[in-house]
Amino acid sequence: MTPVVKRILIVNAAVWLVVVILDVWLKVGGIIEHLGLVPERVYPGFEFWQPLTYMWLHSTRDPLHIVFNSLFLWMFGGSLEQAWGSRPFLRFYLLCGLGAGIIVLITGLIFAPSIPVVGASGAIYGLVVAWALAFPNRLIYIFGVFPMKGKYFALIPIGYALLDFLTRARGVSHAAHLGGMAVGALLVTGFWRPSKALRRLRYWWLRRKLKVIEGQKRKGPPSGGGYWN
Repeated sequence: MTPVVKRILIVNAAVWLVVVILDVWLKVGGIIEHLGLVPERVYPGFEFWQPLTYMWLHSTRDPLHIVFNSLFLWMFGGSLEQAWGSRPFLRFYLLCGLGAGIIVLITGLIFAPSIPVVGASGAIYGLVVAWALAFPNRLIYIFGVFPMKGKYFALIPIGYALLDFLTRARGVSHAAHLGGMAVGALLVTGFWRPSKALRRLRYWWLRRKLKVIEGQKRKGPPSGGGYWN
């Protein structure tokens, strides 16, 4: 339990408990509408804080929402915080949540402008992708017995999000899940910088070209005569 992961878990739990008391028990309305992410309230409603505040709220009707997000944060966040340090980890977490929120906002304005979105899933899926890229060969023991490499274990939540999207599951923000994964991958690989993306593409193209040349040399000279140099 690393420091930032611990604090995020505490804040999420405290906010969830307060919202449950206010929304469910005291019937104080408007919390989700003003602090969750409702696209039409951001634009043209000018509630520009929502892409940042929505990730600290969770469903008050389904406790499993915050339970699973907390579980994945604990499972994947600690290793990343230990590897990167607390401040870079917190920055990465917030950027993934904010990036996913912006994607939810853009898609929501087109398809569902009045539907509120809450939850840290965008930030969590960014962590899952980053963990899979940072520790692909680290072993995880399922139920403490069955070993599995990290890159394959991370495919479980990623595959679940993709299945949700393909089956159009209701009550799930596909834009937040997929958006968080995309933002996390761009940040951890550096592909958000066009110059780095171009360098990596150029490097891939040169390696492919070298492989083709080496394959041609192994085949020897063409049947019609001549030599390779």
